[in-house]
Amino acid sequence: MILCSFRFKFKKDLPTRTTMNIMGKYQKYSLFSIKKNRGFTLIELIVVVVILGVMAAIALPMLLKQVEKGRQAEAKSTLGAINRAQQAYRQETTTFGLIAKLPITPPPGIYYSFADDLAAYATPDSLGAAQKATAQGPYDNDIRNYASAVGQTPNGIFRSLVCEAPDPTIDTVTTVNTNGSISCLNGTQIR
Repeated sequence: MILCSFRFKFKKDLPTRTTMNIMGKYQKYSLFSIKKNRGFTLIELIVVVVILGVMAAIALPMLLKQVEKGRQAEAKSTLGAINRAQQAYRQETTTFGLIAKLPITPPPGIYYSFADDLAAYATPDSLGAAQKATAQGPYDNDIRNYASAVGQTPNGIFRSLVCEAPDPTIDTVTTVNTNGSISCLNGTQIR
């Protein structure tokens, strides 16, 4: 009998199932409900801002470089077209000509102005001609300057090139023509 009463006492002292469920739910809600209503912590917000800052620091220079390349494409393509027009003009008239005499007229540049490079080659003749693309207005220290030349060697071979200034602040990029053999001066050949 003693054993039975012990069991009975033990069973009586134990919390009932419903009491445990209510206590368990209360503890569960009390622990998690505070966390759900708090929002973001200051540390979490700082981490997000730092990540965004690092991404912007990496992406912004790359974006600006692509914008610069897009603007410089105007000079490269126009000078290439002028070189081809010079070769056609040379075939028809036995001499190279000034830009104004060519069968094409360069479009008005948004970022560049195009002119004959008379400093590099005083007057176009049967051996060659030179042109330059100079950055305009607010872009003159942001984008590179270009020079181009076209020449014909004494054995009749046409040569053309486009030179790029190594730095946007250098305005002295030009070409040299020695008996139809052309090369860059103060710049690098890109075509």
